[in-house]
Amino acid sequence: MVEFVDEAVTVEVERLAGDQVRPLAFVWRGCRYQIVAWGRESEVEQASRTVHCVLVQTAGPVTWELCQDAESREWRLRRRWSRGKSRLV
Repeated sequence: MVEFVDEAVTVEVERLAGDQVRPLAFVWRGCRYQIVAWGRESEVEQASRTVHCVLVQTAGPVTWELCQDAESREWRLRRRWSRGKSRLV
């Protein structure tokens, strides 16, 4: 089951070539989640702004969608999939 969250999160990243980053862990509601797998990435337009979204998986497994605003660089947790129903696509 998918849960729509849309909350700001702090994300630890690995810097890749150019301006690209890969999320390694994030803090949500006071808990730190280590990312163990990465899935589909996409660019979407939200309120006339470009947002880079990536599906990630943490232990459990639990799948999350993290999105970073291209201009402000702010990360948001957009969605999460409940335990038992999680799969990277």
